[in-house]
Amino acid sequence: MARRGIAALAGLFLSSGLALGEPLKIGVLTDMSGVIADTVGRGSVVAAELAASDAGGAVLGRPIEIVSADHQLKPDVGLTVARRWFDEEHVEAIADIPVSTIALGVQNLAKTKGRIALISGSGTLDLYGKSCSPTGFVWTFDTTVLPRAPVLTAAESGVKKWFAIGPDYSFGHQMERAVADAVKETGGQLVGTRRAAIGTSDYASLLLAAEEARPDAIASSFAGHDGVLLIENAVEFGLLQKGIRIAGLMLFESDVHSLGLDRMKGIYTTTAFYWDTDDNTRSFARRFREKMGRPPSALQAGVYSSVTHYLKAVKAAGTTSGSEVAKKMHELPISDLTTPSARIRADGRVLRDMFLVQVKSPEESKGPWDYFKIVRSMKAAELMSEAPNPDCKLPTP
Repeated sequence: MARRGIAALAGLFLSSGLALGEPLKIGVLTDMSGVIADTVGRGSVVAAELAASDAGGAVLGRPIEIVSADHQLKPDVGLTVARRWFDEEHVEAIADIPVSTIALGVQNLAKTKGRIALISGSGTLDLYGKSCSPTGFVWTFDTTVLPRAPVLTAAESGVKKWFAIGPDYSFGHQMERAVADAVKETGGQLVGTRRAAIGTSDYASLLLAAEEARPDAIASSFAGHDGVLLIENAVEFGLLQKGIRIAGLMLFESDVHSLGLDRMKGIYTTTAFYWDTDDNTRSFARRFREKMGRPPSALQAGVYSSVTHYLKAVKAAGTTSGSEVAKKMHELPISDLTTPSARIRADGRVLRDMFLVQVKSPEESKGPWDYFKIVRSMKAAELMSEAPNPDCKLPTP
């Protein structure tokens, strides 16, 4: 598809008497077949293609080409692809990059090569902390932000006791600490925690431990199939009916679609984007849906936003030099169909508003993919510090 687009653009340039430059390549490194493929995957590629189209299909006289690859959830595969893209295929920026270990490796490689990393699919604090990069950007979420909205909002309605459940690796550990910090901030109590390996087939023991601790709410940081299965088990146990709230900290529309509103209703989550927020998000979602058959997830919308901003910065900088484009990205405000107003902190973290949403009941839904209702809009200042991460030792741009 990308090469056909280049050919058509080449004809336009030639007919106009203009020379066509070497393609400006942007890679989308993603999960095409694993547990989070529905929330990133092919949809992230489509989002990048829409960003290229909205930029006019070319910048600085160079047609924009989107290339993509499946990292198979394997750090060695992801790094091999990224190195080939940089060294042999002259890719200038890599977008999406879900899974924290892969994102950290690719961001570091991009740093050494003077290229850009546009990270929408990962959110470990190290990306803008001890492993920060002058050419790396964390666009959509992080492990501190996701728990804050549900915990702070729930505290206003009397929720004090929380139980945290999550995957047993660095991402899950960071989420657990963030839940504890948010609960402490509200004067509440973390009454227990449990962890499990990715791909666990039965969460009965974890949920039994949670129920015995008698929390007001459970925070789950499992994503994709694992997150859906945990919530399915919680519904089967009748935890919602017993008055226990559930916050799925990594929950997306595709997860709700797979399990159904009748079983997902009432679940809370935090998101950077919801397709039915306003006319701009609906316009973007309509075009995305024409290609994918469903609205975009927040992570896919993040790919669109990051690629859009990158291309604006390339045009403004007048070059594709990674260091110069990165400086311009920091200078320019972020504004597009999916992210109306945001900016980039010195450590590469995008300061942006977020939404606390709740899964609708079947009666509340007006049609297919009408799954979330916005409970609260939260400004960036409520969720993130203005100061960069102290572990990031980069000079201020």
